[in-house]
Amino acid sequence: MAVEISALTQQLQAFCLSHYGQDATVHQVEAMPGHAGLSFGFSVIYEKDGQAEHESLVMRLPPKGVRQSGNTDVLRQAPLLRALKKNGVPVPEVRWAGDDLRWFEVPYLMVERLPGRTFHVWEPDASFSRDAEAVALLYRQGVQALIQVHQLDWKTELAGWEAPRSLEQEIRFWDPILAKAAEPEWVTWGEEVRALLLTHQPADPPIGLFHGDYQGTNLLFDKKRKPVLPRPTDAGQVSSSQPAGEQLVALLDWEISGISGHLLDLGWLLVFIDPESWDAERRPISTIPPIDELVALYEDGMQRKVPDINWYRALAGYRFGAISCFNVMLHRRGKRHDPEWDLIAPSVKTLFGRAKELLLGA
Repeated sequence: MAVEISALTQQLQAFCLSHYGQDATVHQVEAMPGHAGLSFGFSVIYEKDGQAEHESLVMRLPPKGVRQSGNTDVLRQAPLLRALKKNGVPVPEVRWAGDDLRWFEVPYLMVERLPGRTFHVWEPDASFSRDAEAVALLYRQGVQALIQVHQLDWKTELAGWEAPRSLEQEIRFWDPILAKAAEPEWVTWGEEVRALLLTHQPADPPIGLFHGDYQGTNLLFDKKRKPVLPRPTDAGQVSSSQPAGEQLVALLDWEISGISGHLLDLGWLLVFIDPESWDAERRPISTIPPIDELVALYEDGMQRKVPDINWYRALAGYRFGAISCFNVMLHRRGKRHDPEWDLIAPSVKTLFGRAKELLLGA
């Protein structure tokens, strides 16, 4: 659904006059990049205690006329983000959320807009260093944050938020998505992987909160400097600070999160850095840290082994393969134009093939 920016600006202006005061003005309304649905950035300038204040926000809206469930239910993210924030997980703060239809005709979620940029494993922003140690630092922070997510006491902090889904339910959830693949042979390849996943399910999977799309484009980093003890420079002078490098600012886009076998997130992170899961033209940069290193870091933080990690890597490959099958179809039919899926399409066969290898121990 296309949203007219001028009309949305008027709606936001009315909202902000009501919520920030009669001196509030809305600026810089823009559609946000990415594939996460209807997402818009804007800023509001308002007066508080006689002083001009400024706030930058990101707003999520569901499509009009669509049943609000799962990824189209933006309000389900509000209690989740609040629980994560309360427990020290780096996520944007929820500023406003509600179902009062007079503002935007649909429910809305607004969170703070934080500085930084995400890490695209195929084509990182030029501001990121591609040095192996610099890239490893990004992924170590990503794994540490994932540990925080998976250690959340969801039964207490998210009581009644969502019923847990079994691994079989997680696999079967993608059946109708796969069935709508752009090419018939993709369905066949996906069904072969699905059968293996169902046959080789882990016996006692740990259940918890999962993000659902845990990979570099949903990890927001920013360059920071931190004070340190004075140290001599090469010139013999004393420096009071040194670069702290990239720091993880926030985990973004929780729209397909849930409660299930949360090792899916680790598998998902690993699929996106596994060159064997991608077509030769769409492989991750060569300085990505080794998979075994990240698994060991996760195991150390969680204080448990993950012997079934290859199964979860296969599940992640199957899952993204099915998502790709569906989105390529939408793109080719003109229902949801996004050229990114033209670049991903050649990897569908590779994703399913690699998943089979992992499941069969090849």
